[in-house]
Amino acid sequence: MRRAAWWLCGLAMAWAGVASAAAPSIPSALQDWQAWVLHGHEQQTCALLSSPSGDSGHQCVWPTQLSLAAGKDGAQFKLGVHVEAESWVALPGNRDAWPQAVQVDGKPAVVLDRNGVPTLRLAAGDYVVQGGMHWDERPARLQMPASIALVDLTVDGKPIAQPERNDDWITLGPGAAQQRQADALSLRVFRKLADGMPPTLATVIQLHVAGSAREQLLGPVLPQGFVATSLDGDLPARMDPDGRLRVQLRPGDWTLTLDARGTATLAKLHFTPPPAPWPQQEIWSYADAPALRATRVSGAQPIDPGQANVPSDWRNLPAYVMAKGSSLDVEQRVRGRSDSGDRLRLHEGLWLDFDGSGVIADSRISGTLLDADRLDVTAPWTLSYAHAGAADEALLVTHGAKPGTTGVELRSHDIDLHAGLRLPGHGGAQSATGGWQQTFDDVNAVLHLPYGYRLLGAPGADRSPDSWVARWNLLDLFIAAVIA
Repeated sequence: MRRAAWWLCGLAMAWAGVASAAAPSIPSALQDWQAWVLHGHEQQTCALLSSPSGDSGHQCVWPTQLSLAAGKDGAQFKLGVHVEAESWVALPGNRDAWPQAVQVDGKPAVVLDRNGVPTLRLAAGDYVVQGGMHWDERPARLQMPASIALVDLTVDGKPIAQPERNDDWITLGPGAAQQRQADALSLRVFRKLADGMPPTLATVIQLHVAGSAREQLLGPVLPQGFVATSLDGDLPARMDPDGRLRVQLRPGDWTLTLDARGTATLAKLHFTPPPAPWPQQEIWSYADAPALRATRVSGAQPIDPGQANVPSDWRNLPAYVMAKGSSLDVEQRVRGRSDSGDRLRLHEGLWLDFDGSGVIADSRISGTLLDADRLDVTAPWTLSYAHAGAADEALLVTHGAKPGTTGVELRSHDIDLHAGLRLPGHGGAQSATGGWQQTFDDVNAVLHLPYGYRLLGAPGADRSPDSWVARWNLLDLFIAAVIA
């Protein structure tokens, strides 16, 4: 009997944990056991603010707006609070300014000392907490729980439009050092889409808040096909049933992190930005799952992760700009491989014609190609010949699937290719990869110029020591500026 009880307890607790994240219905066979199983574990039904291994855990107390009127002899406060499960509720004040004559919905309540913080023990429900404080001389500041973001402060009968807060303290005055500014909110959104079973989506929301403390509705914050699993951040926040994020703002720079799981295999994701103040474009990073399958991403515009200020943990992943109407296509190439994808290196020699009428390229490509079965060159480059392997076997050059491309079919994933390319017309500004459509881990190109020509610069290259721009240093620029 005891073993059966523990089995039912574990199964019902698992359903309760899922209910807080994805809110499914409890099976009818377990509904009668719900109250019994959750006895002593009621907080499992509250909102989860961080990952299951984090320290924040489930958040059951949601304070609304605090009205605080401070005078010379004391203060009066009124606080609305929503409690999802029986929990401790922190009140403003400390041992030097202890709340007195506290009432909950008009009835006297007992305030307990928990590590110097005045707290109440309240069951689930909505309450209005009122009380007062007495002091001989008004303190310069008062301790305030960080969970209370919205404060209506009045000092000596005068309302303070923008109270000054510093960590867990609020200044009982206008805060002369604080510059008054209008309410403003700017957001930057970064997402990491990770392939898997199921796929996951991590969303980092960076908020710059100015003005007064207030409550803001954002979103819906998740694209279609994803369900929120955890929420963590520096501000009090929660997910509403309609998918919008309710945040209690206060001035400063803050970060919220929202994790979600997908309900289907990744294929094609459309981006439709939520209403303002949500930004009209986001930066998405993509992490494949080579242990499950090899995929290729297309559709969205690639961007340098460093220039886009992507979070440092995602800098090694490809990044894409998602604007209104953009879509991210995830195409499955190979299933069940444990390899990490293409690993190609390009060593290339480029020769400019004496009359500048064209460029000849001699390419040597080596490495591993897993995501495709051919190598293509795009126009205006044309592939003249190609040889593969140590035996220098000639390959047949054919037209690619896209108009204007030429390339060769490959039978092996291990690549050792020697190819010749031709660019008609004046070389001008061209890519050092010679028109190849693949992405290379390493590119080493040598440009040979006839007499009378000089390379001005090679933007994008790690180094180009023989170019005209690279030969200038700060001293040369300084001397030229002085002479000019």
